[in-house]
Amino acid sequence: MNRIFFLLMLSVFSLAASAQSILNGKALDRKDNAPLEFVSIKLTTVADTAKLVKGAMTDVEGRFRLNGLAPGEYVLTASYVGYRDVRRRVNISREQKNQSLTLHLAEDSHTLKEVTVTGQKSTMKLEVDRKSFDVGQLVTNAGASASEALENIPSVEVDNDGNVSLRGNSSVEVWINGKASGLTSDNRAEILQQLPAESIDRIEVIDNPSAKFSAEGSAGIINIILKKDRKPGYYGSVQAGGDTRGGAQSSFNINYNSHLLDAYVNVGYRHRHDLGRSESNTTYWQADSYQRYHTESTRQGNNLFSRAGVTLHATEKDDISLSGMMMKGGRRDWSSTPYHYGTTSTATDNRVMTRDTRSSGDMNMYYAELNYRHNFTEKHFLDVVIDFNKWKSDNDNLYQDSTYWFAPVQPTDYTWQSRPTYMNNRTWEVKVDYENPITEQLKLQAGYQGRFSHENTPQESYVDATSWQGLMPVFDANYFNRFIYDMDLHAFYGTLSYNNGKFGVMAGLRGEYWKVNTESYSWAQEQNPALRDQPFKKDFFELFPSLFLSYQLTPNDQLQLNYTRRLRRPWGGQLNSFKDTRDATMISFGNPELTPEFSNSFSLNYLRTWTEHSMMISAYYRPTSDVMQRISWQTGGMMYQTNMNVAKSVSEGVELTVKNRLLRMLDLTTSANAYYYKLNGFVFPINGQLVSGDESHSFTWNARMTASLMLPYSISIQATGRYRSRQVITQGYRKPGYGLDFGARKTFFNKALTIALNCRDVFNSRKWETVMDTPTFNRYQLNKRGSRKVNLTLTWSFGNMKAKKRPNQEDQQGDMEDPGSNYGGMGDE
Repeated sequence: MNRIFFLLMLSVFSLAASAQSILNGKALDRKDNAPLEFVSIKLTTVADTAKLVKGAMTDVEGRFRLNGLAPGEYVLTASYVGYRDVRRRVNISREQKNQSLTLHLAEDSHTLKEVTVTGQKSTMKLEVDRKSFDVGQLVTNAGASASEALENIPSVEVDNDGNVSLRGNSSVEVWINGKASGLTSDNRAEILQQLPAESIDRIEVIDNPSAKFSAEGSAGIINIILKKDRKPGYYGSVQAGGDTRGGAQSSFNINYNSHLLDAYVNVGYRHRHDLGRSESNTTYWQADSYQRYHTESTRQGNNLFSRAGVTLHATEKDDISLSGMMMKGGRRDWSSTPYHYGTTSTATDNRVMTRDTRSSGDMNMYYAELNYRHNFTEKHFLDVVIDFNKWKSDNDNLYQDSTYWFAPVQPTDYTWQSRPTYMNNRTWEVKVDYENPITEQLKLQAGYQGRFSHENTPQESYVDATSWQGLMPVFDANYFNRFIYDMDLHAFYGTLSYNNGKFGVMAGLRGEYWKVNTESYSWAQEQNPALRDQPFKKDFFELFPSLFLSYQLTPNDQLQLNYTRRLRRPWGGQLNSFKDTRDATMISFGNPELTPEFSNSFSLNYLRTWTEHSMMISAYYRPTSDVMQRISWQTGGMMYQTNMNVAKSVSEGVELTVKNRLLRMLDLTTSANAYYYKLNGFVFPINGQLVSGDESHSFTWNARMTASLMLPYSISIQATGRYRSRQVITQGYRKPGYGLDFGARKTFFNKALTIALNCRDVFNSRKWETVMDTPTFNRYQLNKRGSRKVNLTLTWSFGNMKAKKRPNQEDQQGDMEDPGSNYGGMGDE
C-alpha cells in the first residue's frame, strides 16, 4: 500500500502542466451588491451562440468558475429568475489565461409585474463527494425534529427506535457542523429526536469521505449544518407552532454582524407527544403454544435547546470564535401490554401477563468550542478548534407484572422491578487543519485530530416481592453493574489535489492510532477493589488511504471514481461483559475482545447536467472484513447472546438521483437506491461448543420523490413520497412500506411573516412489519412510532434580512472540504 501511495503521489507531481485558461466571476444584485445564488452561467462561441461550451451555477457567494477554456472569442450569459439577462463578450488568449468578471444583474420590473411567482432555491445540490439538502426549503419539516428531517433525505433511513442508517448500513457517522459534537452510538437517537429541524440549515450526505475526515463509519458521514447566516446589522425571528397530537414548539433567535464582530443567540423549546403501537404473534410449532400481544404506548418529552456564539474579527486575517450548545430535557413513556399465552391446537389462553411499563429520563448535553483561524490568503489558511462535550442521561425503567392463570387456576402473581441507569460521558477534541493552494492546479491539505473520551455508567436494580406497587423496594445486588470505557485517538492526514483541465485527482492518507480501556464491576467488585479484574486494554494503528479521480467528458458530463478505506469501531455497550438477565429466556452480554470491522469502499459516479436538470448515477461496492454480528446459542436450556467478529460481507448497489425544474415553478427531486448484501457463513467454538450461522443474502430497493411547487402570491406547496420494498432479513423478511408528507407555506408583509401548515404521514401508513419463519417458530411483529399529525407553524422575521457577507470572508461553520471544487471541472456544473 505504501508503494502504491508513493507512486500515486509521484504521478500527481509529474503530470504535465498543460496550458489552461480559467474564467472566474461573481454575480451581484445591482441594487445592494448582494451575492446572487443559483444564477445560471452559460458560455457560448461568438460564431454559434446556440452551442454550449461551458456551464455553471453560482454558489452562495455568487461566485462561478469556468476552467479548461481554449483561446478564442466567447459570449457569457448570466440568467436568473426575475432579473434581466446579462451578456458579456470574452476574449481568451494565451497571454491572458486567467480572467475575472463581476456581473451586476438588475430586476426585470416588467417580468415581475406580469409573473408574480417567487423563485426558490433548489432543495438539493449534487457535488463530487456528497449531496447537500436544504432543509429550510422543505416545507414538510416545519415543526419537526432532526430525526424526522433525516427521514426526508434520500438513502437515509430512521428506524422505529431512532437509529440512523445510510444505504441500508447502520455504520454511519452523524455529525453537527462538521464534528461529532458529542453524538455517540449511545445518545445519537435521543439527541436527534429532540433537536428541532428549524435550527438546521442543510444536511450533507458524504458516502465516501476523503482522508481529511475521520475513518469511522463504513457507510459514510451525515453532516447536519446548523443555521448561522452572516448579514450586516441585526436580524432574527420568533417562531411558534403546535400539532394535532398535543405537541408544541417555540423558538427565538437573533444575530448581529459587523466588520468587527459576529454574534448569535438561539433558544428553542419543544414539547413532544406521540402515540406508538406494537403487535406480535408468535407460534411455537414443536411446543404447540403461542404468545400474542397488542399494545399502544404514549410518549411525552420536553426539551430546551439553545445555541450561542461570537466571532471576533481581530484583524483582516485572524478570526477568534467562541460558541456553545446546550440541550436539557426530560421524557416519559408508558404502556400497558397484555401478553397472551396459550395452546395453538385449542386456540385457548392458559394465562395472561399484563405488564405496565413506565420509563422516564432526564437528559443534559453541553458543548463548547473555541476556534482560531488565520487566513494567509483567501484560500490559504490555518484552522484550530478545541471543543469539550459532556453528556449525562438518568433513566429509570419501572416494570409492574401481574399474571392471571386460566388453566390450571392459580393465584395471580404480582411483581415490581425498577432498573435505573445513569449514563455519564465526556469528550475533549483538538483539531488542526491547514490548507494551501500551492499553485492554480495543486493544493495541499494536512491536519491533526485528537479525541479523548471517558464514560462511567452505573446501573442498579430494585425489586419488591411483596407488593405490585413497590411499597417496600429492596436493592438487588445481582443486577448492579458499573461500566467504565476510555478511548484516546490521535490522527494525522495529508491530501494532495491536482487539477489539469478536464482531469482531476485527489489522493490522501490518514493514519489513526487509538487505545481503549474497559472495566466492568459487579456489586462485590464495586465495594472491594481487590476483587476487580484487570482492565481490558488494547491499542490499534491503521492507515486509511483515499483516492478521488474525475474526468470532464463534455461540458455537461462528468465521470468520477472514488476509493476510501473505512472502519466501524465497537461502541461502549458492545464491550461491556456484564450479563443482562432482564429477559428470563435470554442472557446477553458484551464482548471486550471485540475488534473493529474494516471496509474498502469503491464508488463510480456519472453526473450529467442540463440547464434546468441534472442526473447522478452511483454504483458502489463495499467488501467488509471482521464483521461484528450479534449471535445466539443455547446451553443447558438457556439462551445466550453476545457480539462477535464472525465473517466477511459484501454490500453493492446502484443509486440514481435526478433533479428537474419544470416551467420555473416546479422542482422535482427523485432518488432510487437498490442494493444487495451478503454475509458469509461462519462456524467457531464458544465454551466447548460450535456456534454457526448460515450464509445470508438480502436485496432491497427504495424510492423517494419530493415535489416543490411555487405559486403566485408567495405560496409554496410541497409533497414527499417514499416507498420501501420487501427486504429479506435473517430468518425471514420485512414487509414493504410507504409514506407521504404534505406541506404548504405562505409569506406575508414582504416575507416578514411566514405561515406553514403540514401533515406528516398523510395515510398513517408509516410502520415496520417483519415476518420470521423457522422450523421451530413463526413470528409476526409490527412496530409503529408516531402517527399522522398536522402541524401549524408561524414565523416572524425582523431586522435586516438582506444577505450580504463581508468581503473575502467565508462562512466556516460546519465547513467540510469539498474535493470536487479543486478538480474535475465541478465549477462547470
